[in-house]
Amino acid sequence: MAKIGILGFPNVGKTTLFNALTGLTAPTASHPFSTTEPNVGVASVPDEKLDRAAAVENSAKIVHAQLELLDVPALAKPGHGGGLAGQFLGRLRDVEALAVVLRAFEDPGVPDDESGVDPVAQAQELLLELALADFDVFDRRKAKIAKEATADPSKRGAADAVAAGTSVLEAGEALRQHNWEPEAIRAFRDLAPLTMKPAVWVINAAEDADAVALASAVEEVVPESDIVVVVSALLEEEAAQLDPDDRAELFEGLGLGEGALSRMVRASYSALGVQSFYTLGPKEAHAWTVRVGAKAPEAAGKIHSDLERGFIRAEIAPIDDVIEAGGWDPAKASGIVKVEGKAYTMSEGDVVLVRFSV
Repeated sequence: MAKIGILGFPNVGKTTLFNALTGLTAPTASHPFSTTEPNVGVASVPDEKLDRAAAVENSAKIVHAQLELLDVPALAKPGHGGGLAGQFLGRLRDVEALAVVLRAFEDPGVPDDESGVDPVAQAQELLLELALADFDVFDRRKAKIAKEATADPSKRGAADAVAAGTSVLEAGEALRQHNWEPEAIRAFRDLAPLTMKPAVWVINAAEDADAVALASAVEEVVPESDIVVVVSALLEEEAAQLDPDDRAELFEGLGLGEGALSRMVRASYSALGVQSFYTLGPKEAHAWTVRVGAKAPEAAGKIHSDLERGFIRAEIAPIDDVIEAGGWDPAKASGIVKVEGKAYTMSEGDVVLVRFSV
């Protein structure tokens, strides 16, 4: 299960977004540091294709893919002291991607700060704050590994990489803005830099906001690889408490399409470089997550380690074709299902039946 950390300045709607994505009701407040512990929750990934495939298979159980979300206390604004969030940055180093929430809404009941409701200014400040947080870690490591490299020349490459990374961070830049050699990436791994993690920037805006203009403005200042989405977190939080049919009707009536969770998931999957594949049957329809570019045995290992160790071959078909055929057996009878070996590269939406021996 991929882990995503949610962060942002006070009063941007971080916890409101967390509640919208998880369906939980973590408390929110119109001031910073309203909690002393991060909120932790799990979001089930909406998957209309999985639901349709389960229907044609008459599956007794449906298991959606999941994302684990960590909502840390608000970061202190620059010049406003450390606040509680500084002690939780270490927790963010354990996640696989960041969801950075930016405020773009006016609310008389929620105080503004120096950046007001300007998401571009907030993004620039957060980029700098995260770079400085990484700089502190790299700067301490730089001196130590340089000394180690003097005694052990095999560590010279790692020492040079950490020194180069320290210089980038000192300039206020994210490490992911640069292309690093594999040796440098290995040297960075133990430091778990926040600025190497894929990031999704979530602009929390009013319902009638110009989403295209807001997203374009933020895209101009964040690293090119980052993804920007626009949501109305308060509306999404309220919708999360509804049953699926009522929620879909609300989104349709407001012209919001599939809602924030689906957009966030697509953005997060893209940032993480992962994709979905499926197993289907009368007992269970199950969505799984695997990295883009994975071979069939690696995907099999996501289901169970024995399947990867004893992998022989896999029967594979696109989920759209399986649905159109009326299920796995009709798809197999019509020749849609192909037999693939260990060299097969998984595609988004593959339905898989693994043949193995242990």
